[in-house]
Amino acid sequence: MKNEDDREPTSDETAGMVWWNSLDEADRAAWLARAGSAVAADAWMAYKRLGDVERQSRTLN
Repeated sequence: MKNEDDREPTSDETAGMVWWNSLDEADRAAWLARAGSAVAADAWMAYKRLGDVERQSRTLN
């Protein structure tokens, strides 16, 4: 019987892990600060919420 720790990650969780692993230490710290948390999953949620907005504002300037 599998427990919760043995399950396969969802596609969103996998995308979050790929995103997190692509960041350098400064970017990780910045996203954790934006999330107001020390949890990578919270930073991923903040990125999904704010990342597109930030990219759009950079292209408009």
